[in-house]
Amino acid sequence: MEEAKAKIHLADFGIETVRQKRAVTGGLLLEIKGPDCGAKADKLAAKMREVLSDLNVRINRPVKTSDVRLRDLDDAVSTLEVAAAMAEAGDCSVDDIKVGEIRRNPTSMGTCWVRCPVKAVRKITAVGRVRVGWGSARVELLEPRPMPPMHCFRCLERGHVASRCSSETNRGARCYACGEQGHRVKQCTASALKCPLCSDLGHSAGHRLGKKCMPPPKKKGRKNGEISAPTSKAATTTSVAAPSTSSAMEVAELEIRTP
Repeated sequence: MEEAKAKIHLADFGIETVRQKRAVTGGLLLEIKGPDCGAKADKLAAKMREVLSDLNVRINRPVKTSDVRLRDLDDAVSTLEVAAAMAEAGDCSVDDIKVGEIRRNPTSMGTCWVRCPVKAVRKITAVGRVRVGWGSARVELLEPRPMPPMHCFRCLERGHVASRCSSETNRGARCYACGEQGHRVKQCTASALKCPLCSDLGHSAGHRLGKKCMPPPKKKGRKNGEISAPTSKAATTTSVAAPSTSSAMEVAELEIRTP
């Protein structure tokens, strides 16, 4: 951030001030107020990519998203084609599109899950179909999923994220279904389920990692039994965002990760 502040002047983007606060991941959240905050955040993100191009950082612009399912995909369509088609139809960046595995079976055409920015989803679902390859795929809006509890992909425990993990145990390479290493849950062929977290903690483990997991015991801090915040030397995150308020102001975010 020191280099960015030295080389970038907020006034060049019509930004007077930013509000700073700490994100749950331990990163720094910068909020931009005022009209056209989304466009201003886009320009600031582009400039930061340019200024920090020689550093080992990743910059992206997280946006609010919705999920859809595409149906009637032909056998020759790839996930890259789906992403490009959705970006074109939704008038958004292909970097903002996430496409799941295309599932096919002998009796029907292919289907896949796609996550897009809310604005793009509204535009695409208003038409109901999107052209992908030589064909036209049906677009089905999916119900929003409940927000899953925060958990760490390193130690697999709840209540924090990997960038703030202070655990000495790394379970990140273990299968969520059988608890063994060497494969992911999608490739698991084990006949018996064994949760890697619950088995290590001595709890009943005949299930996959997920809702059935027993929460780990809370670690008390020094003051009145408060839970101590974990510290880590892992990646730091900076986000530039337009604040989410009750007004019609757009929400825009920029995220920077430094290994």
